[in-house]
Amino acid sequence: MKITKTIGLIAAAIICYSTAFAQTTTPPTPASTTPATGSEVKSQMKDLRKDVKAYDNKKAEAKQAINKGDLNAAKTDLAAAKADKQDIKADAKTLKSEGVKHPVKLADKQIKKADEKDIKTDLKDVKADAKTEQKDVKNGDLAGAQAAQKDMKADRKDLKKDVRAARAAGIKHPLAHVK
Repeated sequence: MKITKTIGLIAAAIICYSTAFAQTTTPPTPASTTPATGSEVKSQMKDLRKDVKAYDNKKAEAKQAINKGDLNAAKTDLAAAKADKQDIKADAKTLKSEGVKHPVKLADKQIKKADEKDIKTDLKDVKADAKTEQKDVKNGDLAGAQAAQKDMKADRKDLKKDVRAARAAGIKHPLAHVK
């Protein structure tokens, strides 16, 4: 009796195993696609970054228009943002098919990194102009000091613009990230 039970259980296990194994299929071989070259991927990522920036800007403009009460301008901005979103999805789909993992997230990171780099260079320019101004005042060169002051004013303006762009890109405290 014990032997027949054991043989029956083994037979049932073999049948279950064979049916489970028969249901699994071999993975289909991917179509032989030629991998994209590095320059194609780079240009497509650049296009994706431009689309993401345009989308963010249009959404921000729509939000400002809504806050001001201009609903017609907000509708046009939202329609443009919707078109940019479709471009983003199309570019992301193309990049995914070429082997880039998470292209939109990667584009966001690249945008933030570029914004931080812009802020860092602007901050260096402001500091260099301040030192130049101090040296010129110390040496008694008032014309040079005034020129350095004008340069510093222009660099501060660029810095403010870059800080706003970084905040729009999602960096909460752009100047804190630079140091």
